[in-house]
Amino acid sequence: MVAYCASCGSPTEKRQIGRQQLSACSACDRVFFRNPKVVAAAVIEDRGRVLLVKRDIDPGRGLWGLPGGFVDWDEHPEQAMIRECREEVGVDVEPLELMTVLHILQADEGIVGLYYRARLVAGSPVAADEVQEVGWFAPERLPPLAFTTHRNILQRWSQEVRARGAA
Repeated sequence: MVAYCASCGSPTEKRQIGRQQLSACSACDRVFFRNPKVVAAAVIEDRGRVLLVKRDIDPGRGLWGLPGGFVDWDEHPEQAMIRECREEVGVDVEPLELMTVLHILQADEGIVGLYYRARLVAGSPVAADEVQEVGWFAPERLPPLAFTTHRNILQRWSQEVRARGAA
């Protein structure tokens, strides 16, 4: 629940809005809907391996995941994925395709995750902002992952890599 109105600073109260109990301003009537945050992440593949980052922030500090992060309010998700790859691992990538969209419940938040297959176009991966370490991993040698969603995406990627190898 939101305690104070971001528009006028007045206290909020719980109100029934449709089928939901939401915070609403007692003075200006602004309603604070519980909208999800949006995350964009990259599956960057090279020679049958995927680029992962060891996280230096919570949640999942010390565990591995895909490079990515929250989309800014004025940013297209593809551009957010490109920016996050630059910030976290110092590389330029090109989005190839949107692999999947997932709805994620984490603690008390809703998140929409957009996972892009991306191609490395410039730079050598290095640990940068919010990252302890970077590494390339084969499908059968994935490290401990921070998020179930990343595990699911990488399982799908692993199946695709195996299918290409068998063809």
